[in-house]
Amino acid sequence: MTFAPFSIAAHTKINLALRVLQKRPDGYHDLDTVFQELDWGDVLHFEAADKFSFNMTGLSFEDGGNNICLHAERLFREATGKTLPVRVSLEKKVPPGSGIGGGSADGAAVLKGLNQIAGFPLSTNRLMELALALGADVPFFIEGGLQHGQGVGEKLEKLELGFEGVVLLVIPPIQVSTKQAFEALKIPLTPPKAPFTFGRLLEKATLVRFFENEFESVVFHIHPEIGTLKNELLNTGAFFASLSGSGSTVYGIFDTLEQAQAAQEIFINRYHTQITLSVN
Repeated sequence: MTFAPFSIAAHTKINLALRVLQKRPDGYHDLDTVFQELDWGDVLHFEAADKFSFNMTGLSFEDGGNNICLHAERLFREATGKTLPVRVSLEKKVPPGSGIGGGSADGAAVLKGLNQIAGFPLSTNRLMELALALGADVPFFIEGGLQHGQGVGEKLEKLELGFEGVVLLVIPPIQVSTKQAFEALKIPLTPPKAPFTFGRLLEKATLVRFFENEFESVVFHIHPEIGTLKNELLNTGAFFASLSGSGSTVYGIFDTLEQAQAAQEIFINRYHTQITLSVN
């Protein structure tokens, strides 16, 4: 098999809103969230080879040889019966455990890349099914953009964006345990909370007035430093700031690039920071 080398940008995401509605009998939680894809993240490179192989460059961390990219290749192989002779190289930029979907985006990118190489044997819906087997927020990254997510995050509806902004990510060197965060919320089995109510057009006023991330109360209690970052972002001119997922990333949305750059100067010597834009 031969094909021209190509790359896929594994964009990250932020949660513009995140509520935990109820705990399910299967132990998972029903979520109500709004995902926004960002124009920054890891990059996956694909090139023809004698057999499948995987390697990682860039940001170094210990995954115990258990990288999500390898799981994605296995799921694709089992679903299609195809073992593709491909060299997959992950150019890692996103710190692990930062709550912006770095690993999930990588897994989705491998599924999409292998599907392209194989001639698109799997439909988008089938890719979404495989993505869900990798993780709750992986299906979002199959199509990305701006989406309302429910269920465990796999029930997705595309939204229209009614505002524009520049996003500043502030990523402290803290890995927040998602399991610990869920346990600290103490969500009962019943009754479920009402989901967010808004139209398909997501306006700036809705974001500022109604959206929240329920994990903030527990994560900020466990890691006060992260809560301080949110206040600093608001004080530097962000019209909206929030924890993403269960953390540790906190982000601010600014009206202009100049505002975001000025705010970045406050954090850049203390934390990993990144200015980026939304992708729709």
